[in-house]
Parts: sequence; C-alpha cells; structure tokens
Amino acid sequence: MGALWVWYFRQPSPGETTRDPIVGEFFATDAISGAAEAIVREGIQNALDAGLQSPVHVRILLANDSHALPASQMVPWLEQAWPHLRAAGNGLRDVPAEMDGCSYLVFEDFGTSGLKGSVDQAFDEPNTKNGFFYFFRAEGRTGKGDSDRGRWGVGKHVFPRASRINAVFGLTVRSDDQKRLLMGHIVLKSHKIGPKHWSPDGHFGLRPDKLVLPSEEQTLLEKFKTAFRLRREKEPGLSLVVPYLDDEISYRGLVRAVADGYFYPILCGQLTVEVEAAGHQCSVTADTLVDVALELADDNDGERLARVELAEWAAKRQVSDFFHLQPCSSHRPVWSDELIPSELVPVLRAKLLGGEKIAVRIPILVRRKGERDQPTYFDLFIWQRDNDDGRPIFIREGLTITDVRGTRARGVLSLVVAKDKPIATLLGDSENPAHTQWQRDSSNFKNKYVSGSAHIDFVKRAVAKLVGVLRDSGEKYDVSTLADIFPRPAIDEVARQSPIDGVRPKPKPDVSDIVRPTIVQKPVGYRLQQVKGGFSIQPGHKDATIPPALDVRVAYDIRQGNPLKKYHEADFQLDRAPIKIEKKSGVEIRQCSGNEISFEITDADFNLTVGGFDQNRDLYVNVRIAERDNA
Repeated sequence: MGALWVWYFRQPSPGETTRDPIVGEFFATDAISGAAEAIVREGIQNALDAGLQSPVHVRILLANDSHALPASQMVPWLEQAWPHLRAAGNGLRDVPAEMDGCSYLVFEDFGTSGLKGSVDQAFDEPNTKNGFFYFFRAEGRTGKGDSDRGRWGVGKHVFPRASRINAVFGLTVRSDDQKRLLMGHIVLKSHKIGPKHWSPDGHFGLRPDKLVLPSEEQTLLEKFKTAFRLRREKEPGLSLVVPYLDDEISYRGLVRAVADGYFYPILCGQLTVEVEAAGHQCSVTADTLVDVALELADDNDGERLARVELAEWAAKRQVSDFFHLQPCSSHRPVWSDELIPSELVPVLRAKLLGGEKIAVRIPILVRRKGERDQPTYFDLFIWQRDNDDGRPIFIREGLTITDVRGTRARGVLSLVVAKDKPIATLLGDSENPAHTQWQRDSSNFKNKYVSGSAHIDFVKRAVAKLVGVLRDSGEKYDVSTLADIFPRPAIDEVARQSPIDGVRPKPKPDVSDIVRPTIVQKPVGYRLQQVKGGFSIQPGHKDATIPPALDVRVAYDIRQGNPLKKYHEADFQLDRAPIKIEKKSGVEIRQCSGNEISFEITDADFNLTVGGFDQNRDLYVNVRIAERDNA
C-alpha cells in the first residue's frame, strides 16, 4: 500500500469551537433493543432508499471469535490511527490493544446505486444530491429528499457507534460511472496528543492537499476486499465494514431485527436479506420468513408468527380486495362513523367477528402550507385474535415505526401501512432521528403541513375507531343516561307529531297492570353534567372503575334522526372560539377537533368542562369509554 493512503486528522484553528459528536445518542432509545437492531433498521432503510431494482439484496456478515481478523492483518488499515485512538479524552471507553484480533461486521447492499456524487465536494451545496459527501463529510445533514425513508442525516452513525473505536470503512461501486472507491471514517471527540489539539474526525484516504479523497487503487481495494471477506465485485452498491465490533451484537440479534423490522417489504418482494456468522447462515425471503420466525422461538414467538401470517396475506391483496371508506371532506381529517358506507358495516362486522382478515383503504387529503390538497390513502389490515393486546403495528414505506402510541383495539391484530407518497412523506417528516416515533414538534414537521397533527392522530386511531364501530351492537347511544341532563321530546309529544310516510304511531297500550322488572344499573366511572352553555365530565359512582380514556362527540340536538350525523362544522368546532375548555384537571387531551374531544384520565379526581355553545339550542353528547394510548 502506498504511503499516502493513511489516516488523516485535522488540527483545529485557534478559537474554533470544540466539538464532541453526540449524534449516535439519537439511537439510544428503549424502542431500539440494541446496536444490532439499530444497524439493521438504518442500514436496510438506506439500502431501500438507494434501490435501483426490486428486490434489493442485503448481506450481513458477523466475523468474531475464531473468525476475527488477526492483529497483523489490521496493521495496514489502522496503523496511523492508533495514537488518536489511545489519546486521552477522545471519548472511547473500551479501546482494544493493537495486538488484539479484530472482530468485525460487514453490511453490503446490492441492486442499489452506491455513493454517487463528486468526491471533491468539500462543503454542503444546496439542492445538490451527493451521496458520497453526505456519508463521509456531513453530520446531521442529508441529500435525501421527501421521497426517501431517511430524513435526518444521522442514520449512518449507527455503524461507527457499533465499533469499539467508532470507525467504519466504506467500499462503493457507483452505478453512474462504475468507479470503485474506498474510504474510512473515525468519529472521536476533540482530543489532544502531546501539545497538539486535534479535531474529532479522521479519514482514511489520499490527501494531495487539504481534502481527503477516497482510494481508487485497485491493488488496495482488492486487498481490503479479501481481508474483510467482501462479496462485491463490480456490482453497484455499498459495502461497509465496522471494525472491532461491539460484543453485544449477535447473529441471533441480527436475524431477529431483520424478521421483526422488515417483515413487510420482505413479504412484498421488495427485499431479501442474508445473515452469516461462524457456523450459521440464514436467507430471509418471502418464501423463508415463516421458517425464520419459527427458528426465533422466544416469548414473542406466537405474536411474531401471527404478524407474519397477517402481513403475508396483506402483501397479496389487490386493489379490488380492499373495502374503501369514504374520503374525509376536509384536509383536516376527523373520524366520523359516516366514513364507513352504511352497506359495508354489516359486511365488515360479520367478517371481523367471524375471524376473517380484512383489508380497508382510507382515503384522505394532505396539504402542505402554500400548496394544493394532495389525495392520498393508507391501509388497514385487521384480524380479530382474542389474545392479542390490540396494539397496532405501524409501517411507513416498509419500515416498522416501533414506538408510535396508537390507540389499542383489544383482541385485534392490525397493520397500519402508509406507502402512498403524500401521507408517507408527512409521517416520515414527523419522525425522530431513530425513526421510532411520530412527533408533532419535530423540526422537519412543525408548521410544514395544514393540520399535520390531525393527520397523525387520525392514522394512529383509525384501527380503534373502525373496530369500535364494527363491534358496536347498533344501540350506539344510551339516551336514558342523558335524559335528565339534555331535554328530549316527551313520548306524548312524539305521538302527536305528523305521520311519517302515511304510518301513524300505534295507540299507547294500557300499562297499569304490567309488572315492571327491577333494573340494576352497573356503576359508571364518569358523570356527565349540564352546565351553563356546555357540559362537564367528572368522576362517577364511587364504586365504579375510573375509565382509562373517554371519547366524546357533541352535536346540537334535532327532533328526528341521529344528531351526530347532522353535525356541521358551521355549528361549532371544539378547538375554535367561541367554544373553549373552561376547566381541565386530571385529564390529558389527545385530540380536540370538529365535534370530537378525546382525552385520557390521569387522576381519579378529574374534571373537563367545555362551554361556549349556543344556549338557545339543546346539546346531544355521546360519551364512549376508550383505551389509553400505548405507553
């Protein structure tokens, strides 16, 4: 190897800000079980974003124990880096000795574009897509657009974060110019060697001036490929090597992360994954996923197999297999039972209660601020299983978003799949860097969409809302509960109304001799009261269980028909004046829009009072006990 192909660290200018990179901490979350899952989630997401064909193929090789690289073979790849790796204050806590063998991980993707872009680009250039620059020379920035799965430009840091020396090598073959390039990157903290101060980043390559360039020397690349057992020849894509791998990464952990995190694109034929280790090899495809899930026998075995079965069924659905709901009439989606065509309710109810799988497509509108509405949709796949905890599984463009707090529908296994670009882009913009949550205050999301938060809430609660309607016996409203609070026409008054369609009400029978049964009412955990210009919900019977959450719908009363079906936004909107929440204690609002307010109860002594309604009109208030959002 030529003497110029070495590790370069830069000395900072006087007064330059001392920087200690922390982007890897974005992946220190309970929703990601460890380094193996982080690597699989981010690595495969990047591969799918760079895909040129379907399926994209990913190869993961774990080389440890007896398959680790001998120390003598590591000399060419780290020789000049060791003084920096041993420097005090560099942020490393478990630095291997130079004479230690090197366990490592290889992550290769095939059928992808590789790291394209000018290798001479030294600074971020707006509107320039340069995969090479953003991978090796940028932090917290990305050249990906809204159509890509990633957003933050930090996912690549899962690779050095999994290394005991915070290092990663990348060998890429580019689809546009077929060049093969090799470069390395070490991410430390600002550190000091003797009297000299050094910046955190080191790069392995050629430095003819001040910018480190990748190697194109074929002898060097072949030596690297052989040393780390890469499979890539001339196929476009990216091969990453993580040296001195974190000991917690295991073969089983990698396979589990693939099966649990990417089961849906695998079953849809968009992805295949191969995992290798000493004495182990596993090919995860649409044909083998069930067998792989069976081999991962653990506490989640039954759940995993059921999830795979539902996803396998979902992946085969054609457009004609879906039940289509009515589109929301506004770019601010608010659930209404009327979204389900009346003729579909008995059909869907029979299928759900009969244990059949159901595919439902929900059309909505998405609007970016300053732009027009974009019609879009997302899909629900529902299967009643009595022992399921009811937590929906959310999948955005193939990636399972593991920590979304969706409302549960007990006894139902469900997949919520967002693959159509407008809604998938909106949800992706709201995700945290680890892509585990949808966050309303994300800097990529806030103030970007009209009613963006309402879209998140609508998607999160869609399964529970739909299942609630289908499980309803048809007697949706307990009028007797509200009769002493909100006026209704008396029976005699109804009898005096004009006949409808020529049919007069039958005469009222003599009921003086009827023996009336004693009705024992079950104590209710909440109490609905009328207040001036509105209503209040407070604790109910002292012996009743406090409900976890309540969904409340309100409308001005009418003489005939369902008041909720006749609600119009011109009547009032709960999140707009003159309607206002006059008192709130012991509750956490999770949705307030249109004529619906939904809240969790956080204290036994709770109170929610809503006022500002027209006092010349009677209110109709419907309260339903709901599940608490997932913790």
